Amino acid sequence: MAAVTVFQNKNNTLIMKLTPISPGIKRELILLSFLLSSMFLIGAMFDEIIVFLFIALLVYLIWNLYNLNRLSNWLASPKKNTPETLGAWDGIFYQLYQLYKRQRNARRKLSTILGRFQKSTQALPYATVVLNELNEIEWFNPAAGQMFNLHSNIDIGQRLDNLIRQPKFSRYLKKRNFDEPIEFTVKQSKVLLNITPYASGQYLVSARDITSRSKLDDMRRDFISNASHELRTPLTVMNGYVEFLSHKASEENSEPLDKIQQQLIRMDKIISELIELARLESSEVVDFTTTVDTHALILDVYDEALSLDNNAHNMELVFDLEPDDDFSSIQLSGSYDELRMAVSNLMTNAIRYTQSGGSIKLTVRKTSAGISIFVEDSGPGIDYEHITRLTERFYRVDEGRSREKGGTGLGLAIVKHVLDRHQANLHIQSEIGKGTSFRCDFPILYTQEQID
Repeated sequence: MAAVTVFQNKNNTLIMKLTPISPGIKRELILLSFLLSSMFLIGAMFDEIIVFLFIALLVYLIWNLYNLNRLSNWLASPKKNTPETLGAWDGIFYQLYQLYKRQRNARRKLSTILGRFQKSTQALPYATVVLNELNEIEWFNPAAGQMFNLHSNIDIGQRLDNLIRQPKFSRYLKKRNFDEPIEFTVKQSKVLLNITPYASGQYLVSARDITSRSKLDDMRRDFISNASHELRTPLTVMNGYVEFLSHKASEENSEPLDKIQQQLIRMDKIISELIELARLESSEVVDFTTTVDTHALILDVYDEALSLDNNAHNMELVFDLEPDDDFSSIQLSGSYDELRMAVSNLMTNAIRYTQSGGSIKLTVRKTSAGISIFVEDSGPGIDYEHITRLTERFYRVDEGRSREKGGTGLGLAIVKHVLDRHQANLHIQSEIGKGTSFRCDFPILYTQEQID
């Protein structure tokens, strides 16, 4: 048996399609036919066919209402055994029971997976907290309870920023900008915290104790700073004796003494830059309420570069501003000395590695996002493989050429550190034989909210 389905296609043509009838409906139709036939025969015997057919339909309706009530009760409280019945209802109960079994198995699997997840997260050494869109705690592991002094029986449902009383963390949570982690101190421990949005309006907070790493970094900085300061005195003494000997040296000895003096000067420069790096790393956060006169800073750096270059290159300074802009529109926030040092290092590198007669261009450009400072040269260029490592300490593209030119391998590391402290970005573009471009992108001026 099959049911006939009639539908109309896009050409307005009526199409009939046969749909197979399920076995349960077939049994139901057989039962209904048997009931109606029996009541028809009985009605014919008593000459009351309509009455008996009405009774048959009434009985059939009561039977279906009865099974419908049993179905409603079973759905309200599903059980392992379904009600026993006849016809289509038997198939319906069977299909519902199979669906119930599949859902129950799926819930068991999901419960098992969730249990394993909770066990694994509880075993994590990192503190893990799940927050909802209102920053309320939904779950946390034992490491988070120990780190932030959380208790499951009273702190579930509480706002995390009410339990971690750190203004820096509260501002971080309020801004909803979780691209970068945050560091703060909790119970005399330094914590590095990340927040990752997931699911719908939920956030995964992960934190770890970096006190030991922070202490090691402090020890490393202190060692470099102290060692550099201690080395300066003997270097000064050695340099003085070399100068003294150079005045009385014969032609045979003057050349090695000159080489010794050059290396002493180079070592003194390395030590000075190591001390500068250590100072930058140990300095307090940059005071963004201080305004930097960018025009004066660039002129200062350019005049210094001209003096250092001694007309060896074609130097050019450009302020790329809108016609109605003046120099006050390119003010930055932060430390004048640090920014001057960063731009000066870029100019010194350009002078050092650009062949004589080449061109060097210093450009200040105002953009919609802030201010960009370019240092472009027509030097030999840098291979792409080296560009990502240029800002590493003591990294050199060509060690022999760098030493010959007097480079220390620390200049770009200082530049990168200064820019990071000023929340600026360094972009490097270079092509062999066509020169190199260093671009520093700065925001114009910080609002109080950005400073916080």
